Amino acid sequence: MGFGQKSRMAAWAVGTLAALAAAPSGAAAEATLVEAIAQGKPLIDLRARYEQVDDDAVANTGKAGTVRARLGYETGAWNGLSALFEFDFTRGIGGENYNSTRNGKATYGLVADPDVTELNRLQLTYAGPFDTRAIVGRQRIILGNARFIGNVGWRQHEQTFDALTLINTAVPDTTLTYVYVAGVNRIFGDDTPVPNAATGAPAVGHYDSDSHLINAGYAGLPHLKLEGFAYLLDLEQSGTPATGTPAARNSTATYGLRADANFTLGAGVTAAFAGQYANQSDYADNPLPIDLDYWLAEGSLGYAGATFGVGYESMEGDGTVGFSTPLATLHAFAGWADKFLTTPVDGLDDRYARLAYTTDAVPVFTKTTAALVYHDFEAERTGADLGSEWDASLDLVLDANVSFNAKYATYRGTGAPGLLDKDVFWLSATYKY
Repeated sequence: MGFGQKSRMAAWAVGTLAALAAAPSGAAAEATLVEAIAQGKPLIDLRARYEQVDDDAVANTGKAGTVRARLGYETGAWNGLSALFEFDFTRGIGGENYNSTRNGKATYGLVADPDVTELNRLQLTYAGPFDTRAIVGRQRIILGNARFIGNVGWRQHEQTFDALTLINTAVPDTTLTYVYVAGVNRIFGDDTPVPNAATGAPAVGHYDSDSHLINAGYAGLPHLKLEGFAYLLDLEQSGTPATGTPAARNSTATYGLRADANFTLGAGVTAAFAGQYANQSDYADNPLPIDLDYWLAEGSLGYAGATFGVGYESMEGDGTVGFSTPLATLHAFAGWADKFLTTPVDGLDDRYARLAYTTDAVPVFTKTTAALVYHDFEAERTGADLGSEWDASLDLVLDANVSFNAKYATYRGTGAPGLLDKDVFWLSATYKY
C-alpha cells in the first residue's frame, strides 16, 4: 500500500505530525506530548455480515459472508493537536459465491465488499483560535444528510477522502465548512481490475481530485435549520485521460439549499418537514453540457415511538446524463436494492412512504427499531415506469457497543434492461468501542 499521489494528503499529515513531535524541547514539553498520546483511545469497529443477492440480471444468486475489522488509535490533544490512524481489514468467509467487484465471479449477484487491507484514516486535527478546527489527511467526511457527500458506511470498506477540512463555529448557531479534496478512496479498494457486472465498467477504487466542498449550516431560528452548499467536483481516474471517463463525466458544480423544520403539536405528537433544491452544471473537464435540477420534499408525524412519513425526490435527466451524486452515501436513498446508484439518463422520480416504530420494551435490548418503506419510481423526463420496491429493517441495540441488524429489499421492475427484479437480504452483527 503506497502513499504517492493517491494518498499525498495522508502522507502530509504524517510528516506534519512528525515535525511537530520533534519540535518541542525540554522535559516538560516532551512529557506533555507523551501524556497526550497515552491518554488517547483505541478505535475498534467489528462487523460480521451475511448478504444474499437474487438479481435477475445475472445467472447465479450471490451469497456472501464477510467480516470487517476496523482498528486504530486516536491520541489526546497536545497544544491543540491530535492524531488518528485506522486500518480496514475485510475478508470473505465460507466461499466466494458472489461478485465482489474484483474476484472475477461476474455471473453471481453483486456484493461490493472485496477483500481489502488498507489504510482507512490517517489524520491530524488542530483546534485553533477563533473557534476553527482544521483536519488534514485521510478522513471520513459526511456533509448534511450525506445525499451529496458521504462515507458509504453501509459497505464493509467505507469511502474516505484525502483532504484538508476547515470548520468554523465562531458565529452563534452557525457551522461553516470548507474541504479541499485531493483524492477519493472508494469502497472497492485501490486494486479493482475486474469489471462490475451491474454496469460492465471497472469498479474504480480511487479518484484523483481537485475538488472544493463548501457547506454552511444555521440553527438559530425556532424549529428551523437551514443549510446551503456548493460542491465543485473535479474528478479523474488515476492514470487515464481527464475527459471522457466516468469520473470526468461526474465532474460537476452543484449549488443547493435545504431547510428542516421540527414541531411539537401537543398530546405527544411531533411533526417534521424537509425541503431541498439544487442545480447542477458541468465543471472542470466534464465533456458534457449539463444543467439539471434536484428537488426534495418530505413530511412526517410521530407519536409514542411510531413515525409515518412520505416524501418525493426528483433528479432530472436530459436524455444523455442524469443528475449525479458520485460521492454520496447512495445506499440510503432511492431504495436499498441499489437499483439506481447511477441516475438514469431520463432522470428519476422517487415517491416513497415510511413507517417506523422504536421501543425500549423488548427484553434484553436497550432499543429496537422496525421500519417499512415503499418506493414508486418513474423517469423524471418521460414519466416512464421504472418499477417499485419494498424495504424492511429491524435494528436491535444491545448496549453502547453491540448491535444487530436484519434488512430486506425487494425491487420489482418492468422487465426492460436494467429494470429486472432484484431481492437482497442482510443479517449483520456489529461491535464498536
